[in-house]
Amino acid sequence: MFRVQKVLLDEFEEIYEPVLVENPFTLVDIRGVGLRQYHIGLTCNCLLFGCDNFSKYGDELSFVDRGLDPEIESFELVSILPLQLVRFHFFRKSNRYLMMLNTVAPLGKPETMLEHPMIFEFGGHIYKQHFWHTWRERVATIRVMQPLYSQITGSSPFSSSDVQLDEEPTVQVQVHPVPRTPSVYNACHAAVGDFG
Repeated sequence: MFRVQKVLLDEFEEIYEPVLVENPFTLVDIRGVGLRQYHIGLTCNCLLFGCDNFSKYGDELSFVDRGLDPEIESFELVSILPLQLVRFHFFRKSNRYLMMLNTVAPLGKPETMLEHPMIFEFGGHIYKQHFWHTWRERVATIRVMQPLYSQITGSSPFSSSDVQLDEEPTVQVQVHPVPRTPSVYNACHAAVGDFG
C-alpha cells in the first residue's frame, strides 16, 4: 500500500521525506471519465505522483526471481509538485470523492492559475471516503503548521452540502454554574442524614 514511501526509500534517498498520506487515484476529465491511474503521496513539502510502467522490463515478469519487491518493481515516480504551487479543492458528487488541483504562480507574483485544473477521483473502493477525509485533514494541518503554505486551501467550490476546511465549525466549552437551588438528590440525601 505504501508504494510512494517504498520507492522514495529504495530509489530516491536524497530527496526522501516521510509521506503523510498516499493512495490510488484516477485522473478524470470534467465529465468524470477516467483518463489515467496514479498513486499520489503527500509530504509536508510536495505532492509525489507515481504510476505503473509494465513495459519497463518487456515480457520478463519474474520480479521475485530477482529479489525485488513486486509492489514497486513496475512503479515509477513521474512527477513532483511543490506545495507552494498547488491549490487543493475537495468535493463530493453523489458517491464519488474528488480532489481538484490547480497550479498557481510562485509566491511573490500575482496569483494566477497556470493550467487547467486536474481532477482526481479517490480510489480504494470501500476506503475512499476515509482517504478523502484523511487528505483534507492533512492538507489543513500543513496549512496551519507551515505559514509558508498559507495559500493552500481545502475549500470545496462545487458542493454546497460539503463542509469547507476554511469554515470548520469550532465549539467553545461552556461551563454551567452550580445550580442555586438544591437538586432532588441533595434534598433526599440531606433528609436521610437527619434520621441518623
